[in-house]
Amino acid sequence: METEADHSVLLQILQAAESRRGFCAPNPAVGAAVVRDGRILARGRHFAAGHPHAEVEALQQLDKEALQGASLYVTLEPCCHQGKTAACTDLIIASGIKRVVFSMMDPNPLVAGKGMKALQAAGIDCQHVPLSEITEFYRSYVFWQEHQRPFVTLKLAISADHKIAGEHGSPVTITGKNCETLTHQFRLDSDAILTTAQTIISDDPQMNVRIADKVISKPVYILDTKCRLPLNARVLKTAASVTVYHADHCEEKKIKALEEQGVHCVPVPIYDQGLNLDVVLDDIGAEGVHDLWVEAGAQCFHAFYQGQLAQCVILYRSQKILGEHAVPAFLAPMDFKNFAWQEYGEDEVGVLISN
Repeated sequence: METEADHSVLLQILQAAESRRGFCAPNPAVGAAVVRDGRILARGRHFAAGHPHAEVEALQQLDKEALQGASLYVTLEPCCHQGKTAACTDLIIASGIKRVVFSMMDPNPLVAGKGMKALQAAGIDCQHVPLSEITEFYRSYVFWQEHQRPFVTLKLAISADHKIAGEHGSPVTITGKNCETLTHQFRLDSDAILTTAQTIISDDPQMNVRIADKVISKPVYILDTKCRLPLNARVLKTAASVTVYHADHCEEKKIKALEEQGVHCVPVPIYDQGLNLDVVLDDIGAEGVHDLWVEAGAQCFHAFYQGQLAQCVILYRSQKILGEHAVPAFLAPMDFKNFAWQEYGEDEVGVLISN
C-alpha cells in the first residue's frame, strides 16, 4: 500500500530526473533512490543515452548487505529488455531489493507493464504509484512513443500591438530579462531547437543555452528552403550540431558549401509553398528527439500553428508599441481566449496546450 513517504521520495527523485531533461534522448530522463528504514541511502539519475540507467547508478553505490530488504524508488517503470545497457529488472532481482515503487508506467511497448510483471514474478513487491507531477514530466516522452515525433513547443515574442520586428524587419528587443531567462530554460529542457534561415540571417542568434553562467550547446535544426544559411553564421560554432532542411531541388553547390562547414543537409519536398513540415518532424522524431523548441518568425509560427503541428504554444507579450510600420506577428487572425496568461516580470506569458 502506498504512503505519503512514497510520494515524498518519488517527488525527490523527480528532481534528479529533471536535472537531466533535454540530455537523455532518445531515452527518457529518470531518477531513482534506494531507501531503507525511511532513509535514502543512494540516489541515481540517467545521465545520457548509453550511460547506466538511474536504477543501476543508485544500486551500484551500495554493497549487497546494504541492499538486503531495501526499497528502490524510480520515476519510470524499470526496463526489462536488453538495449545499449542490460535490463534493469535483472539487476534489481539479483540485488536483494524487496520492494520497488515506480510512478510512471513506461509507454515503450518493449516495457509497458512487463517490467512490473517481471519483478512481481521474482517475488518482489512492485507498486505503481502515479503522481500528476511525474505524469506531466513524461508527457513529451509519451507523445514521442505514440507518434514517433517530437512534442513541439512553439514560441513567439510580440509587442502590445502584435508586432515582432521594426520597420523593414529591423531587429528589436521586445521583451525583458525575465522572458529571456525563460527562453534559455526552455532551450535547456529541450532535446533540440528548430529555427529558420531567415531568423539566422536577420538576427544571427547563437541558439544555445546561456543560463547561470553556463553555456550549453544543443542540436539545432534549420528550415532553409533555398540553402541561404550564411557560412559565417554564429550558430555553426555554437550549436552541438546543425541540420538544414532544404528543398529537394536546391543547388548542389550550395549544399556542398554547407556540408563543408559540417552541416547535415536533408532534402525535403515542398508543400503549400514551403517545406513539408510533416516530413521534417518525422525525420526529427526518427533521431529520437522528444522535446523540440521552435523559435523563429511569423511565417514559421504561422505554418506550425495553422498546421496544428505544435502541442504547446507560448506567446511572450510586452507593453511596447512598435507602430504601424513594424512587422506583424501573425499572418492570420489570432484568437487569444484559450491562452492562459500570467505576468512575467514586465511582460506577460500566454500558454496554450493542445489536447
